Amino acid sequence: MPVPTLLIFRAYARISPVVGQSGAEWEVQATALLGEYEHTLDEKGRLTLPSRLRPYFEGGIVVTKGVDRCLFAFPPEEWATFKANIKANADLSARGRQLSRMFFSMAFEATLDRQGRVLIPTKLARYAGLQRDVTVTGVDDRLEIWDTKEWDSYVSGADEDFSEIVEEFAGRELGA
Repeated sequence: MPVPTLLIFRAYARISPVVGQSGAEWEVQATALLGEYEHTLDEKGRLTLPSRLRPYFEGGIVVTKGVDRCLFAFPPEEWATFKANIKANADLSARGRQLSRMFFSMAFEATLDRQGRVLIPTKLARYAGLQRDVTVTGVDDRLEIWDTKEWDSYVSGADEDFSEIVEEFAGRELGA
């Protein structure tokens, strides 16, 4: 008798034993960073990560320049994957070198302090236009850190195109 497919969602990236109908045990690991959170930078330029996302960053955090005037923040394992993809696809062309330089030269490795805060370097904060109010968004394998006004503007524009974007990707195997 076939084992039914089980859908497991965990708020944190913890490994959980799951027992199927056959009695066999296997492990499932959820790694999706999800949600939208409004926070503020303190006077020292530190961002407190949402408490529900902190377990993803127990091993550290890498913050770098993102696209669309935001910052990307990766757990170490996801940073390694992102870095490998850049290195594999950024050939020796001028554009490939530029891409590598933009992501790697601005990257900052850190650990969260006891309050779950990370210092956002001044250059990165300036690039993203971060003032006081910031929005942290989960985008599956990374967080994006936005100035809240910039995020609101981005979302209002993207909302207008949402139906068209869904139609563009309809019929594609998005999970493969």
